[in-house]
Amino acid sequence: MAKRYLLIGAGILIVIILLWWAGVRETLDLILTANPKFLLLAIIMYCISVLTWALRWATFLKSAKVSVSFLRVIEGVFIGIFLNNLTPGARTGGEAVKVLFIKKSSQNGSYSKVFATVMADRILDVIPVIAFMVLAFLYALTLHVKVLLIILGISALILTLIVLITTLLSVKEKYALSFLLKLFRLFKRIFPSKLTYTEETIREKLLKEFREFKATLIVLAKEKRRLASTLLYSFVLWLADIMKTYFVFLSLGSEVNLFQVLLVRMASMAVAMISVIPGGIGISEAVQSGLFLAIGIEKTVAVSVTMLDRLISFWTPTLIGGALAFKNKDVFSST
Repeated sequence: MAKRYLLIGAGILIVIILLWWAGVRETLDLILTANPKFLLLAIIMYCISVLTWALRWATFLKSAKVSVSFLRVIEGVFIGIFLNNLTPGARTGGEAVKVLFIKKSSQNGSYSKVFATVMADRILDVIPVIAFMVLAFLYALTLHVKVLLIILGISALILTLIVLITTLLSVKEKYALSFLLKLFRLFKRIFPSKLTYTEETIREKLLKEFREFKATLIVLAKEKRRLASTLLYSFVLWLADIMKTYFVFLSLGSEVNLFQVLLVRMASMAVAMISVIPGGIGISEAVQSGLFLAIGIEKTVAVSVTMLDRLISFWTPTLIGGALAFKNKDVFSST
């Protein structure tokens, strides 16, 4: 726990240094003069991305015949965001909590069924990312900026590895069991007084439920019409995310094209996936600002856009998710 706080402190220090480098007064003055109309549009875009994420997951839950209200699904998304933003690297802590939350909130959900929907949700997220990454790569070629191509290549490589690992975990019992036990240990550290199962007991339960998980995943894959709708949700989600940043630029009176925003959003994905600092605090701000500089954005504008963007899509949902986790703490009181 102390190490986590030290890392978060280091991340906040990086943010302070970044603001100092860009000019604290200049950055704050620019942010305070943001056009409220475009800022509201940016917030709406983020809300649309969260709503479509919840709709996509709710569709998978319905296919798996897990009965749960849509409001609880939205709460689960925000609680997952909160826990993911406290987890470094690939940020899987929130996924475990989402599974537990929906299982406890549903009338007939099992851990294996809900976990299958979470895995399917993650896998399907990859398709639009690959499509947008290809577009970003083609645009980067026209700019002749090597650093952008290198960072995009790293993002693509990490994404490919995540897809391969996710697929492996979905079909191989040995590896899946090891992964789930790690999630169990992580969750037990977060809520030590709430989780009473021993590791041996949970191992036996996981072995029994793994077959149901695989069967559920197969059912989800065969639902062609629902897969089509969830794929549409995925594209809307990522497009709304890109538009959010675009509207943040417009709110600050800066002209930028969508391909520039797309390029930076796709390239900066690698940071979120490999950062050792929870939520990529500091690192994400520095890298995203640096990428905007690489495509010709003035430094004060680059830092101001990044700070506003992170306020909308990181700090605010983290606070909302934390409040919802506290509000629903009774859901995690029994297992």
